[in-house]
Amino acid sequence: MVSNAHGELSLAPPAGAVGAAAPQRVLKRWMVVGLRPVFALAGVGTLALLVHKAGPRELGAVLSSAAPWLPWVVLLELGRQCMDGLATRRAYGPGAGRVPWRVLARAQLIGTAVSSMAPAGRAAAEATKAALLSPYMGGGTATAAAATSQAASLAAGGFISFPCALASYLLTGMSLFTMLMLAHGVLLVLLSVGVRACMRAKRPGAWLVCRFSRWALHAEQFKASARCGSLLPWSPMLAFLCSRLFQVAQYGVLTYAVGIDTSLVQAFFAQGLYLCALAVGSLVPGQVGVSDGAFALAAGVLDTTAARAMSVALLGHLVQLLFVLVGALIPLVWRIRAPLPVAPAPACR
Repeated sequence: MVSNAHGELSLAPPAGAVGAAAPQRVLKRWMVVGLRPVFALAGVGTLALLVHKAGPRELGAVLSSAAPWLPWVVLLELGRQCMDGLATRRAYGPGAGRVPWRVLARAQLIGTAVSSMAPAGRAAAEATKAALLSPYMGGGTATAAAATSQAASLAAGGFISFPCALASYLLTGMSLFTMLMLAHGVLLVLLSVGVRACMRAKRPGAWLVCRFSRWALHAEQFKASARCGSLLPWSPMLAFLCSRLFQVAQYGVLTYAVGIDTSLVQAFFAQGLYLCALAVGSLVPGQVGVSDGAFALAAGVLDTTAARAMSVALLGHLVQLLFVLVGALIPLVWRIRAPLPVAPAPACR
């Protein structure tokens, strides 16, 4: 069922399913509400210890000298957001023309804020975008596109991990960093294929229709949309790969800005560090304390001090915070009256 109150969209299960699922939903909600502050406090505490160990004065001096480079990092982040939005559009396939560009841009910025603060951020961002775009494509199609976009993001993160692992090998040999990046790449590609295979399988959709008859139309839309294209969603995946390359350029600029002798190899190594920290700290809002610790541990590999290495992650947090604030303000200052919910036929069957 779709609610369109106040021009915004939310998806809700059928009334008959609410009672049965209520206890589990309440438990999950309390677990999320309880764990999120714990992980956030742990991240902030870790960051405080790292700052104390690296030296607040040295960190302040490094951050001040690197500040003039931040506008370039913000511009690269805008390019990355454009590629992420393009990937979402490509996930809709031939029917993507139903979604206006301004609506997609708004959903992308709101989703970015959600992804930075919520646990399992990418999945939460895709769910947010699906909810905002459902009136234009139908709930089933939007959900299938969100799942396809998630699979494409996983695949892109996996494939970009391989050159990152090569960069790590050139810098450190077959070290723990190299093995983690290789394992990260293989795991993400396998997860991407697994997600798409589950989407295209017949039994889960049939079970959903039998269990919740009111979702039958959405389930049919979902199944038909999920079977469009190949098992690996190449078009959105390539857009996400371009997004990751923008991020590699960001880390190249950041490492240079803090005074590290920067090369393409070091930029890819820094990107690999970020991706591994993202995987480990997915429950920590913004990966605060996790990515900082990863860069501090890799200071020797980057041939620099812990303060300079940590500054790369801290500046990344500042840019991230800017886009979180923008995404949080957008629903207040940029309102779009959503059309009546539609259920168009999928573009291909």
